[in-house]
Amino acid sequence: MLTIIKSLNNNIILAKSEKNEELIIFGTGIGFKKKHGDLVDESKATKVFKAEKNMQTRTFLEQISPELLAVTEKIVRLGEDKLQKKLNQSILFSLADHLQFATDEKYHTTNKDNPLQWEIPYLYYEEYEVSKIAVQIIQDDLGYTLPKMEAAFIALHFVNAQIDSSTMEETIQITKLIKNIVKIIQRLFEVNIDKTTINYSRFITHLRYFIARQKMKQRESIQMDEALKKTIEERYMKSYACGLMIKEMVEKEFN
Repeated sequence: MLTIIKSLNNNIILAKSEKNEELIIFGTGIGFKKKHGDLVDESKATKVFKAEKNMQTRTFLEQISPELLAVTEKIVRLGEDKLQKKLNQSILFSLADHLQFATDEKYHTTNKDNPLQWEIPYLYYEEYEVSKIAVQIIQDDLGYTLPKMEAAFIALHFVNAQIDSSTMEETIQITKLIKNIVKIIQRLFEVNIDKTTINYSRFITHLRYFIARQKMKQRESIQMDEALKKTIEERYMKSYACGLMIKEMVEKEFN
C-alpha cells in the first residue's frame, strides 16, 4: 500500500512507499477525494515514477503544474509505445522541467540555437519522429505552440532516458561523438547514409551503448577471435581503416 502525501488532482498523487520512497503516481481517479495520510492500492496506478537520489520531489512539484505533469506523462507513454523501449523513470522529471521552460515565452527570446538541433533529426530519426507528435500533443492539450526546434530537444530526452545513469550533458557529448563518427563514415565511403532505415537505427543504438560502456569503463564481455580479427583486416580493408580513423578521433577528441 502507498501513503498519500498530496493529491495533485483526480489522476495524480504524490505518495510514499513502504520503503519510504517518494513516488509520483498516475491513475484514473486515483487522487479523487484523497487527502494526506490516506492509503491507496498501488495496483490502481497506471504509471509510477521515482525521482533520482538527492532530488527534492516536493520542491519540484511546486514548480510544475499538474496539467503539464499529465501531458509529460502522456508523452512518456507515447515514447515507450512508439520506440518499443522502457524509458528511465527520470524522464518524467527532466522532460517536465524542460517543458516548463519551453512553454515560457521568455525562454525562446533569450535561448540561442543549439547547433546540435539540426543534427538530431538525422542522428536519432525515430526519437525525433515521436517528438514531433509530442509537440502537437503540447499544442492540443496545453495550447502552447512550440518552435520547431523543440522536437529536437525533446528527442534528446528520449535518447537520454534509454541510457542508464546518463546525464543530459553526457547524452549531448555522446551525440556529438556519434555525429563525428557518421561524418567519418560518409566522407571515407563517399555516401549519404539513409537515416530512416532500421539498419541505421541499430547502428546508432550500438554506438550509443558502446560509448556509454566506455564512459563507465566497462570491459567487453566478449573478446573478438584473433582469426576473425585478421580476416576483417584483410578482407574488409577499407572498413577496418575507417574503424582506425574513428578510434583515433575518439582518443584525440574525447580521451
